Formats: sequence, structure tokens, C-alpha cells
Amino acid sequence: MLVLEGKLTVTSGASTVTAGPGEIVYMPKGETVTIHSHEQGAVTAYVTYPHWQEARG
Repeated sequence: MLVLEGKLTVTSGASTVTAGPGEIVYMPKGETVTIHSHEQGAVTAYVTYPHWQEARG
């Protein structure tokens, strides 16, 4: 997830990351994450893709 504006905190398991504009947060497949935006909110871009080996056939 790419943070475009604002600031957010992402928690996954025992790890917590705070990110701001221009920073990328990696979230592994299958992980449960909690995302909290700070007071000013946040705008993000989130990209997903199929598993490339399965997609090749």
C-alpha cells in the first residue's frame, strides 16, 4: 500500500508500522492487518495481483 497523503498506522501480528506520504507498507498475503488513519486521515493506493505462477497455467 502506498501512502499518497496523510499518515496511517498498520498493525500486523506483533509488528506496527507508521507511514506517511511517499512511503510503502508491505502486507503479506494471508496476514490480518489493522489500519488506523491519524487525525488528518489518509489517501492510499493499494495494489493486488494474482499469484503469477498460478496465472501462467
